[in-house]
Order: sequence, then structure tokens, then C-alpha cells
Amino acid sequence: MCKLDFHFYKSSFFILLLGVFLYIFGNFYIPLYNGLTVTLIEHLQSLFLLFMCGYTFYYAKRVQHHATLYKFWIWTIFWWVMLFGRGISWGRDFYPDVPRFYYKIIAAIVMGIPLLTTFLPTIRKEIARRYKFESIPFWHIFFAFLFLGIADIAEHHRMGHEFLVLTRERKDLIEELMEIPCLLCIALTTFYMQTNEQKRLSKSC
Repeated sequence: MCKLDFHFYKSSFFILLLGVFLYIFGNFYIPLYNGLTVTLIEHLQSLFLLFMCGYTFYYAKRVQHHATLYKFWIWTIFWWVMLFGRGISWGRDFYPDVPRFYYKIIAAIVMGIPLLTTFLPTIRKEIARRYKFESIPFWHIFFAFLFLGIADIAEHHRMGHEFLVLTRERKDLIEELMEIPCLLCIALTTFYMQTNEQKRLSKSC
């Protein structure tokens, strides 16, 4: 059974404050510049996801002498790539005139790789081991889902939308801003897992 770490870290407090800050400034202070601000935030998110791909690969090289760990972290890179692909609409943001059919093929491939490789024996065993024996930072996961849900409410006008997006023209801005703490929480969870892993490896040496 998974072990939940309920400690409220400083990083968790930072994420919460950041979310409140982005909500207030997104609704009242950040200028839209005819959509340029939203585009800039989207590009910054894409750069962050590319950074996490590179960083995770760098970490994987550090543990490459542990074959199972190496394969696990290489597998997580595919998930970062998938998030990156979704963030740029699978490339449609840069080439909007290309028929959507081709982007559906790209999306199916990029999403299919991490999903299908989940069934590899090495990956399944490592996921099961981590679920049984490794700690999971509860608040990082909770805030990741919370802000993902808020972004979804802003995007699709779900219940409570009127309390999140105070003016209609700021819908896209609020959606993108709320995705920032979500992505940071996923990154913090990755760092948390890697830190604990390094402690365990150092003790076993």
C-alpha cells in the first residue's frame, strides 16, 4: 500500500501562494495585449516542459548503472514529451494550415508511447515497487489535481466558472495561469522522488 507524505513543505506553501497570486493578478492586473500574453505564457510552459525532459534525461544518466531505475526515468521522459505535445496542440500552434487529421496521428503516437510502454514488465514492476514502498508527497499531488481542475473549469465553463473568470475575455489567460502551479507540482513531485531515491542509493552503497 502506498505511503502518503502529508508534510506541508515550504514548496507546497509557495504553490498555494502562487496560485492565489496568479488568480488575483490574472483577473485584475495582467494586460492581455490582444492575446500576446496568453501566447507568451504558453511558450514559457513549453520551454519548461522541454527543460524537464532534458533534466530527467540528465538524472537518468546518473542512475544508468541501475538498469531498472534508468528505464523508469527514461519512461517518464515520454510523459513530459506528451505534456509538451499537448501544450503546443501537437504542432498545430505553429502550422495551423495543416489538416487536423495529421495532428490526430501525431497525438495518437505521442500519447501511445508512454501508455503502451507502461505494460513493459520492467516498468510495471518498478511502478508497483514505488507504489508499495516509496513515499508520495500528498500536497504536491493534491495541488496538481486542484489547479488542473481549476484550469479545466476556466476552459470549459464548468460549475463555478463565474467565480474564477471574472471577465469573459480573460478566460484563456486564467486557464494558462492556473496550469503553471499544476506543472510545478508535477515537477516538485519528480524532484521529491529523485531526492528520496538518491538517499536510498547512498545508504545502499
